[in-house]
Amino acid sequence: MKKGWIFSGLILFSLFIFTVSAFATNGTQMIGYGSKAVGMGGADLAIANDATAINANPATLTGLKSEIDFDFTAFGPQVHHTDAASDTDGKNPYFYMPLLAYVSGGSPLAWGVGVFPQGGMGVDYKDKVKNAMGQTDSLYTNLSYMRIVPAVAYQVNDQFSLGLGLQLGYSTFDMEYTPKAGMEFKNATSSAYGLRVGTLYKVNEQVSLGAIYNTKQSFEYDGDFKYNNPAIPMSASGKSKFKDFSWPSEIGIGISYKPSDGLTLGLDVSQLQWSDAVNKPYLAPDISGFTTIPFTMEWENQTVIALGGAYKLNDSLTGRIGYNYGKSPVPDKNLNPLFPAIQESHLTLGIGYEGGGPMTIDGYFAYASESKQSSAAGGNTEKMSQTTLGIQVGYKF
Repeated sequence: MKKGWIFSGLILFSLFIFTVSAFATNGTQMIGYGSKAVGMGGADLAIANDATAINANPATLTGLKSEIDFDFTAFGPQVHHTDAASDTDGKNPYFYMPLLAYVSGGSPLAWGVGVFPQGGMGVDYKDKVKNAMGQTDSLYTNLSYMRIVPAVAYQVNDQFSLGLGLQLGYSTFDMEYTPKAGMEFKNATSSAYGLRVGTLYKVNEQVSLGAIYNTKQSFEYDGDFKYNNPAIPMSASGKSKFKDFSWPSEIGIGISYKPSDGLTLGLDVSQLQWSDAVNKPYLAPDISGFTTIPFTMEWENQTVIALGGAYKLNDSLTGRIGYNYGKSPVPDKNLNPLFPAIQESHLTLGIGYEGGGPMTIDGYFAYASESKQSSAAGGNTEKMSQTTLGIQVGYKF
């Protein structure tokens, strides 16, 4: 009965999260999932934090008891765009991202399922820029991606565990490029599928090693396309696809070290294979007389380093600190104001409370200082900084 209630809740929650915008900081990917992991800078490949491990390293599930976790994040990006005709801040509201995960822990077999906002990106310069005709116009994107992830883990022996997660993804995408004298692509959706494989090796009571591999997930968006060129004049509308855009494959390794009962340290190094995922996507309008519209992006592979620590301050409180760095995958020659995934450094702080009962409460604050990048030709400059707050409530069965 209890598990039936949990599954019903996850299904309803997944329907809700489809409408929620998700944003990210390593390219388009979030630096971590859940308040405990993000509080440690996203260093969680060798650490069994809670049910959010489903989306980090599923092999660590064998080190958990049964629990359910709900996390709520408020993400605040601050963006600025400069070109020859415009110098403006974006509209910078907070975006709200919930997460829900359940794990039936234990050994040798553990399993779980979760709904995760995986990441995304976007800018909102509506009525804030000038188009080629000198009119006040808009630049706007909103890309979000969520996953439902069922996962299973098996403890082979006292030291070694294997895990596998099936990723059932759904993405939404809207784009406006000076629509008064350009084009827009709206109400676009796509599904995607992938796998995440994880291993965990317990060297001894102090040291554990984790590793993961995630497959690439390919999108093919279907949406509504409009084109307008007042200089001719000409306008057209119809259906279109947006093709050859993917979520990258990922490979990562992590180590955790517990020098004492109250202190846990973690270090992860991973690579996101953007060069095979975001290269030369294009719009393919299903309109007579229209050819494809290319978006040459040619993003570069990104190595991400996540470093963090958790220290038990007393019987009830745990403090966390972390740092996450990944060089911008966007090359200067293809810097596009619609896709400014340029954020690099992130400092995180977290706190957790566990009073001895089944409930836990954790929270974090993350700050990403301003990143600035200019196109090689000098046509535009993009700036971005971020502040993020999160709170998580867990219940152990």
